[in-house]
Amino acid sequence: MEAVILAAGKGTRMRTELPKVLHAALGKPVLGYVLDTLAEVGVKRIFAVVGYKAGLVKCFLKKYNVRPLLQSEQKGTGHAVIVAKAALKGAKGPVLVWPGDMPLVKAETLKKFMAAHEKCGSHASVLSAVAGCPKGYGRIVREGGKFTAIREELDATEEERLISEINTGIYLFDPKALFKALGKIGSDNKKGEYYLTDTIEVLREEGYGVEAFPFACGDEGLGVNSQKDLAVASEKISLREIEKHMERGVTFVAPAQTFVAPGVRIGAGTVINPWCWIETDVAIGGNCKIGPFAKIRAGTTIGNMTEIGSFVEVNRSSVGKRVCAKHLAYLGDAVVGDDVNIGAGAVTANFDGKNKHVTKVGNGVLIGSNTVLVAPVSVPPRVKTGAGAVVTRKTRMKKGDVVVGVPARPVSQKRG
Repeated sequence: MEAVILAAGKGTRMRTELPKVLHAALGKPVLGYVLDTLAEVGVKRIFAVVGYKAGLVKCFLKKYNVRPLLQSEQKGTGHAVIVAKAALKGAKGPVLVWPGDMPLVKAETLKKFMAAHEKCGSHASVLSAVAGCPKGYGRIVREGGKFTAIREELDATEEERLISEINTGIYLFDPKALFKALGKIGSDNKKGEYYLTDTIEVLREEGYGVEAFPFACGDEGLGVNSQKDLAVASEKISLREIEKHMERGVTFVAPAQTFVAPGVRIGAGTVINPWCWIETDVAIGGNCKIGPFAKIRAGTTIGNMTEIGSFVEVNRSSVGKRVCAKHLAYLGDAVVGDDVNIGAGAVTANFDGKNKHVTKVGNGVLIGSNTVLVAPVSVPPRVKTGAGAVVTRKTRMKKGDVVVGVPARPVSQKRG
C-alpha cells in the first residue's frame, strides 16, 4: 500500500501565515498525527503533496520517511492527486489518500477500513461518518442504499444537504482506476476546482465498484480548517489520552480541565489535579500527586510518590522518589535525587544567556524558599539552603552543610 497525504493548502480560515497542516495540537502539528497513524498501521511508502509555504512543510517532513511532491498551483483535491501520478507509477497495491488536516482518525478505524476495502474488492472506497451536524462536509449520496456519489456542500441540493452521512476525505483507490477517472473530471463547480470526489461518479458510471464504509465515529471526521477546529481537536486528543490513563489506574480530578499529550506514561495511583499541562515524552511514577496548575514539560521523568504542586514547572529534568515541590518552583535541566524538598519560590537558573546548564541535587537535600541554584551547580546530599540563598558553582559545600546568603556560603550549626 502507498499513501498520498494532501498537505498543500494554506488554510485561509486559520487567519495565520502558517500552513494549515503545521498548526499544533498539544505541541504536535496536525500533519504529525496523520503520519504517526500511518506508521502505526504499517504504511511505509508515503508521499505528501505540498504547496503553500512548501519549504516549511518539507522541513517538517524530514523527520518522517515521506517524499514531498510540489503542487505549484492549488486547483483542488483532484489536481493534488494528479501531481502524485508519476510518483505512483508502477504501484501494485491500493493507494490511500488522506487530507493532512485530519488528526483524529484512529489506527483501528483505518485498519477496519483497509480490511473492508480488500474484502469487497471495490476499485474505490470512501471512509465515511454519520454526523449530528453535517454542515461543511461533502455528503454521501446513496440510491436504494447503494453508494453512488459524493456531493460537496456548495454544489449539493437542499435535499442532499439533509444527508447526515459525510465524506471524511479518506479514500482507497485502485491506482489505474484512480488516474483514469482523474483524467475525466472537470472543474465545472462553484469553486472552479478539480474535486477528487467527482471520481466516484465517473468510476460508477463506467462500471467500476465503489463503496462507502461509515466506520469513522463522530470526532474522527473532523478536519482542522479554523482555529475553533484546532481547539476542538486538541481537546479531543487530550481526553482520549486521559481516558487511556484512567483505564490504567490514574485519577484525574477534572479531565476537561487537564491537558495531556500523547506519549506520556503515568503510574497507577497517581492523582492529577485540575489545570495541569503535561507534554509528550514525560514519565510520571506511581502514587504521585501532580498539580493543580502544574506544568510538566517534555523530557521529564518523575519518580514514585513525588508531589509536584501548584504553579510548579518541571522541564527536561529527572526528579527522584518522594520529592516534594509543592508550590511556585521551577526545575529546568535538573537532576534531583530522592527525598528532596524544594521550597516555595526556588528556581534552577539554567540559562546563562548562551547555553543551558545542569543542576544536580543530591538525596535528602532541603532547598529553602526562594533559593536560586545557578547552574552548573551540584548540591551534595543532605545539604540545607537558607531562604533566599543564591548557590553557585563557587559555593563550597560538603555533605550535610547548611548554606545561606548571597552568594551562599556554609555556616556552622551551633548545638544548644
